[in-house]
Amino acid sequence: MSDTPQPDERERQLQRRGRIIAATLMAVVALPMVLAYVLYQTGVGIPDDRVNKGDLLDPPQRFSEWKPRTLDGGPWQPDPEHKRWRIIVPIASDCSGHCEENLYVTRQVHILLAEDAYRVQRLIMPMDGPLDEEMRTFLEDEHPGTAWVRPDRAAMMASLEQTNLPHAPLETGRYYLMDQEGFVMMSYTPEHSGKELLKDLKRLLRYSYED
Repeated sequence: MSDTPQPDERERQLQRRGRIIAATLMAVVALPMVLAYVLYQTGVGIPDDRVNKGDLLDPPQRFSEWKPRTLDGGPWQPDPEHKRWRIIVPIASDCSGHCEENLYVTRQVHILLAEDAYRVQRLIMPMDGPLDEEMRTFLEDEHPGTAWVRPDRAAMMASLEQTNLPHAPLETGRYYLMDQEGFVMMSYTPEHSGKELLKDLKRLLRYSYED
């Protein structure tokens, strides 16, 4: 009796082989994409100095959508001649607890940037009412060189609701990092150390243009 497969059996074998080859090719194509996604989400296998320490805001939001204004009520615009990275620190009118800690940490990090400090600006962002004279004096004395801006809170929250980090910053103690093109793209909480913020900033400054 012959061991040669009959025509029907031979066709079934060819179909099985074709399916195996097709599945293998799909796996070869898909595997790098799956690995890239896992690495992006977890940072596993990536050298420590290449992983963002802050929380990425997804998608990034234009700061202009928050309708920022000066404390005097005029529209606030960044200087178009000198593009900067900006640390945005939301504060409460009494600025205690996380608020005070965030101001201190961001100030110390700014100082530690040394010769690159001029490439970063801190924005203090009052969120819940006018600042009294005592608070203004404190901010001027302890945090000189900062800009003060006030967002339209409803517009800001509507913007954040479109992201993966929708919660009100005062309640969560969040502060933000804005890139040179005006996009709010990263966020930090009191759980992030100043060292982590400094590491992120140094890496971003290293790979971004300098005007």
